[in-house]
Amino acid sequence: MYVLGALSPEERDAYERHLADCAECQAEVAEFGDLPELLGKLDPGVARSLGDASWAGPSAVPSSSSSPSASSSASWAGPSVAPSSAAASGVDPLLPRVLDRAQRSRRTDRRRRRWQTAGTALVAACLGVLAVLGVRSAGVGQPDFVAMQEVAATVPVTASLAIEGLDDGTLVRMRCAYKPGGGYGKWTYRLYVVPKSGEPEELDTWTAGAGDEYELKAHSQYRRDNIQKIEIRNADGTPLLALDA
Repeated sequence: MYVLGALSPEERDAYERHLADCAECQAEVAEFGDLPELLGKLDPGVARSLGDASWAGPSAVPSSSSSPSASSSASWAGPSVAPSSAAASGVDPLLPRVLDRAQRSRRTDRRRRRWQTAGTALVAACLGVLAVLGVRSAGVGQPDFVAMQEVAATVPVTASLAIEGLDDGTLVRMRCAYKPGGGYGKWTYRLYVVPKSGEPEELDTWTAGAGDEYELKAHSQYRRDNIQKIEIRNADGTPLLALDA
């Protein structure tokens, strides 16, 4: 009963005084040290059925006035019980206390598992929300590029534009890629904004050849609602690619 914590404070003190000098009892405590954990896993219905067995009760506690040598010379038999009443009832008087401790241990384990499951679900939900927010944040402010259309017979370049209206004009982003091979050599290109009213505005000029890539970001003086189209022209001003704004 010592390992189960079922002794009264007086019985526990007496037993521990005895345990200090008794190697046999020390070995028994070490052997049954995991008994509480095993009882905690015992089904209460099965454990109660054990109460049907006859129980004669443990022997008396050694007198606290006994000398250590006298205590260590005899094997400790457990706490004092009234054998007559135990035998008459046929039930271990300590069994209900053991069952109660076992049930409390089982309830504690179930609560711990429920909290662990809830905590795991909460962490997973938080990670999912953060992942969604991360994807949305990554997409915030990203320009929407649209492919330009060929408007000439020989066009050695492909391009796409992203157009953003500003208070003081329009921001134009461009991505170009130049077709490999074909004997095009190096070409000079110009990016123009063609307004609905006003003169065409040259935003940039550059030279590139087969396999090259080029990106730019330029500001137009024209507001977005006044832009008719944007063109890429060659060196002599011939439009190659165009995008209606």
